[in-house]
Amino acid sequence: MTRAFDRRLGDDFLATVPRSPGVYRVLDAAGAVVYVGKAINLRRRLSQYRNATRRKRHRKMRAIVESAARVEFEACETELEAELREAALIQALTPKWNVVGAFSFLYPSIGLGTTEPRHALFAFSTTPGERPELDWHGAYRSRDITGGAFFSLMRLLSLIGHREKTPRRAAGVRTWTFEVRRLSSSWRGDWSAFLRGESRAALSSLAVALLDKPRARRDASSVQEDLAALDRFYRFEALKLASARHLVGDARWPIPQTDRDALFIRARALRSVLPPGASLRVSP
Repeated sequence: MTRAFDRRLGDDFLATVPRSPGVYRVLDAAGAVVYVGKAINLRRRLSQYRNATRRKRHRKMRAIVESAARVEFEACETELEAELREAALIQALTPKWNVVGAFSFLYPSIGLGTTEPRHALFAFSTTPGERPELDWHGAYRSRDITGGAFFSLMRLLSLIGHREKTPRRAAGVRTWTFEVRRLSSSWRGDWSAFLRGESRAALSSLAVALLDKPRARRDASSVQEDLAALDRFYRFEALKLASARHLVGDARWPIPQTDRDALFIRARALRSVLPPGASLRVSP
């Protein structure tokens, strides 16, 4: 790989690279950015591409070098600045070899709305702007975890209320909207707190209400799976988002899709400098 690296980028390329934190962009022969990376030490990081071996763990590095016509880099003052710059470039350029963080426009949100106190609207979308009249929560990271929890909730609510059989979904849009009637008058505040990662009381109340429903008892295993999906969402999406917002001091809600990764980068940097034994507690 040393020869391929030097042939494509030049024997003296590494000598021009600073030893500071920064980001680098790998461009192909057509001038398209195929990869964006960050480093605490740019020269040391790029030298790893030059020394990549035939081992399986170096496969991606070899592929990036093979597609490289040139590498551009920019120094940053700190590692945090480099990480934030990398995230912004990946979102803007969606390079071929970057997957994580390249598709923030697919981060899902969950919306709540109503036309009357006990007539609930629940929505799931990656384009919440399609229904601006709803109260949106998120943006969350995992479509699998968030979507799984949302559709589990719709199944469970249909056991304690009356859910319209067909969700409203206009052709060509990415917003699913369900109507559920005959819920308790506190449904909106309870589920809003759940989606914000502030309280899991809504889930506990739902589990208790299901005990009184013959259909729920008959399909106990399916109900348990759906409750587990909601618990997983709360722990891995809602609670983590609440923790990051609290640590950074970001009072916005919802968090825009394009800002979510930067929020978690800043939160991770702050956690790394917390005193030993210190912890950030958010409502369980």
